Amino acid sequence: MESRHDFTSLLDVGFVTADYVVFGGVLAASLAIGCFYAVRSRNKGTEEFLGGNLSLSCFPVSMSLLASVVSAILVLGVPAEAYYHGVQWWYICCSQIALPIVAVVFVTFYYELRLTSVYKYLEQRFASRSVGLVAGGLFLLATLLHNAVVIYAPALALASVTHFPIWISIIGVGLIASIYTAIGGLKAVVWTDVLQLLIMVAGLTAVVIKGLLDVGSFQEVWRVAVDHNRAGPQIFTYEYLPLQRHTVSNIISGSVLTKMAYYSVTQTAVQRYNSMKSLRHAYISVVMMIPLYILLVSLALLTGLIIFATYEGCDPLAAGLITSKDQILPFYVMDRLNQIPGLPGLFVACILSGSLSTISSGVNSQAAVTWEDVFSRCPRFARLPHTSKATVTKFLALGYGVLTVCLAFFAGNVGGVLQAAISFSSCVNGPLLAVFIMALFMPFSNSKGVCIGLVMGAGVSLTFGLGALVLGIKPELLPTSTSACPVNLSIPQPTENRPVRVEELGYPMKLLALSYTQLVVLGMIVTLVVGVIFSLATDPETSLYMADFTSKTKHNVERKVMFTPQFAEINCSTLI
Repeated sequence: MESRHDFTSLLDVGFVTADYVVFGGVLAASLAIGCFYAVRSRNKGTEEFLGGNLSLSCFPVSMSLLASVVSAILVLGVPAEAYYHGVQWWYICCSQIALPIVAVVFVTFYYELRLTSVYKYLEQRFASRSVGLVAGGLFLLATLLHNAVVIYAPALALASVTHFPIWISIIGVGLIASIYTAIGGLKAVVWTDVLQLLIMVAGLTAVVIKGLLDVGSFQEVWRVAVDHNRAGPQIFTYEYLPLQRHTVSNIISGSVLTKMAYYSVTQTAVQRYNSMKSLRHAYISVVMMIPLYILLVSLALLTGLIIFATYEGCDPLAAGLITSKDQILPFYVMDRLNQIPGLPGLFVACILSGSLSTISSGVNSQAAVTWEDVFSRCPRFARLPHTSKATVTKFLALGYGVLTVCLAFFAGNVGGVLQAAISFSSCVNGPLLAVFIMALFMPFSNSKGVCIGLVMGAGVSLTFGLGALVLGIKPELLPTSTSACPVNLSIPQPTENRPVRVEELGYPMKLLALSYTQLVVLGMIVTLVVGVIFSLATDPETSLYMADFTSKTKHNVERKVMFTPQFAEINCSTLI
C-alpha cells in the first residue's frame, strides 16, 4: 500500500506560544472561578464550602454531575476504545434508563433528609456508627483510586504533546488540583464544571468536523470501520459471557448498575442534590444529563473512528510513535490540528481542566465525609468557630489531593484509563448500592449483616479487579497495520510479550478474567446475599422490626423517625 502519511514534521512538534497562551488562559479562567467563590465565601462555614448554601439550580448541577463522571476519562479513553476495540461500548448509553429511577426513588429521599454525609443515614438506619464508617471508608478508597486515574489521564496527554516527562505532568496536575480544591467550595466546583463541560463538547466537535473534512465523509469513516471490524453488526455479541471483556449484555447490565450506584449512593452525587434550591430542580438536573451523556459518548466514539480512518494502514502505536493507546487522540490533535495555532493548547486545556473539576468534586466530597463522620464528632473540633471548621475542611481536601497524586503513578498499568476508572469505582459502588437497597427496602436487615456483607462484597470485587492486573490480563487490541507508513519511518519489531489470554488460563485462575463491566454486579450480589444471610442468622427475631431511632434535624429538634422499607416518614417543614 502506498504511503499517504508524513510524520517528519511531527517529530519536533510541541506547543507554540499561542498554545501556551490559550492553555494558560483556559486554566486561569477555571482557577478564577474557584478564587471568586473562595473570596466570596471566606467568612462562611462548612455549610457554604460543602453545601453551596442550598442555592444551586438545575442547569449548573446537571452539568457538574455529568462532568464529574466523564472528564478526561471520556475524552481520552472512549476514542481509544473505538480505535482499538470498536464501538460496541456505545451500548453504555442504555445505562441512562437508571436515571429516572434515581430521581424518583433516591433523590426524593435524600432531599428530605438533607444530610451533609449520605453515609450518616446508614448510621441512623441501623443504629450503628460502624456501618456509616465502613461505608464512608470504602467511598474514600474508591474515590482515591478513581481520582488517581483522572490525574493520570491529563498527565498522559500533556506528556505526549509537550514532551514533558509524565511524572512531572502528574505532579504538576496534582498540585494544581490540590490548590484549586483547597480554596474553592462546592459552588466553585459546580460552575467550573459547567465551563469545562462546554469546552469538552467544543473540543470533540472541532476534532469531528476537521476529521470528516480530511477523510471525506461519514460514509467513508464508517466503511473503513466496518472493513476493519471496528463497527458493523459483526462486532455485536449479545450473549451474556462474563469472562469476555465486552458483549452487549455485559455492557448494559454493568453500566445500568454502575450508573444507578454512582448517582444514588455516592457522596459526590448526593451532595449536589442536597445543595439545590428545590426538589424540582433536583429532578430536572438528573433528567437533563440523559441527552448530554449520549451526545458526549457518541461524539467521543465517532472521534475514535475518524482517527482510525485517518491512520488506516499506519497505526501510530504499532509504528512506535506513541507508547500507549490512550495517547492516540492527543497524537492526532498535534498531527492534524497543529496548523491552527492555539487549537492544540485549547484541546489539552480542555482535558486538564475537565480532570481538575472531577478531582475537585471527589476531593470536596471526601472532605465532607471525613469532616461529618469523624472530625465533627470530636468535641475539640465541634467547638471551633464556623470559619475555623471550614479551614479544617479545606486542609482535609488538600490532604486528599496530595494522596491522590501518590496513587496516580500506578494508574498507567491497568489496561487503559477508561477501564481502570470504571473498575475501581465498580468494586465499591456495587456493594454500596446493595447496602442502601437493604436499608431502604429490607427492614429485617441489621448492622451486623450489612457490615459483613459490605466488607465481603467490596473485598471480592477488589480481588477480581486487582487479580486480573496481577496476572497480566489486559484487553487485546484489534489488528492494526503499518503497511502504509512512510518508508523512512523506523518501525519497531513486534514485542513477544503479549497479554495473557483468558482461554490459556485454567480454573480457578480463569475466574479472575471476569469482565470489568461485571465487577459492580458481582459486588452487589455478594453484598446482598451475605448481608441477608448474616442479618437473619445474627438476629432472626428482632431483625424483623424496622429501625426506630432518635435523630436531630439541622435545627437540633429531637424527634422519632420510623424508617419504612421505602421512605422515612419525615415532616419536611422541619427540614427545609
